[in-house]
Amino acid sequence: MPTVLGEAAEVLGVSVKELKKRGLEALLEKELRSLRVELLSICQKYGVHSWEEMNTLIVEDEVEEGKILDDFQRVDHLTAKARRIEALLEHV
Repeated sequence: MPTVLGEAAEVLGVSVKELKKRGLEALLEKELRSLRVELLSICQKYGVHSWEEMNTLIVEDEVEEGKILDDFQRVDHLTAKARRIEALLEHV
């Protein structure tokens, strides 16, 4: 009995291996886009574009650390995750 992957590969005219590769790549790219949207949304609250710029706001006392801390930590986490996904995409 053919698998869904096998059937989909046949319909698309690609190998199962190629279908898996493209599927993984699409999933990683979708997740990366989602992360970037969330990063942009958080950073825009503070008029910055990155974790580094948020850190500068704290270091230069332009924003109280307590007021920005949750968003700062979230941006740090999202940035690290985005970098891991970008590294994975290089190997797909």
